[in-house]
Amino acid sequence: MVTLHIAYTEPVNGNDSDGLILTREDVWNGLKLKARRPEVFIPSFDNSRVIEERENGNVIIREAHVAADLHESPMAGKWVREECRLHEPIGIYFTLPGGSIVQNIISEGPNKSLFLTFTYDWNLPDIEPGTPEAKKAESDHMKIAVSSVQGTIRALRRMATEKSDCS
Repeated sequence: MVTLHIAYTEPVNGNDSDGLILTREDVWNGLKLKARRPEVFIPSFDNSRVIEERENGNVIIREAHVAADLHESPMAGKWVREECRLHEPIGIYFTLPGGSIVQNIISEGPNKSLFLTFTYDWNLPDIEPGTPEAKKAESDHMKIAVSSVQGTIRALRRMATEKSDCS
């Protein structure tokens, strides 16, 4: 079995010329929605359902459907049950079947700039360390990490734009 340890970070307010500046509250509110409706944010999910909420909504058990055309994932076309633990205001920790862990972290850098980091500890029981399959899995899962962070930031920015258009 191989466990992949992957992290990817992007600035929330990048060098966009649109002038829209997201706040920590904007990002946190988006991540709370992402725990309930991941398909709005993550290209690799195409459906979801909340099974249970506990501890005033700080623990969410959900099922998310991995898109069938996500060839990078061994879970393509399957439903995955996840436990989501919200830790306001910094992030959400997701526990997946088989003990894999995903974290969505909001952090602050110089000049109070915001960053969004997703970390992954993916357990892949059918892959042996050091094999070509392990190298390919690492590359494939990094692509998933990049698209997940970028998709989340795009969705957060789109939601903020729609919100300001309604004001």
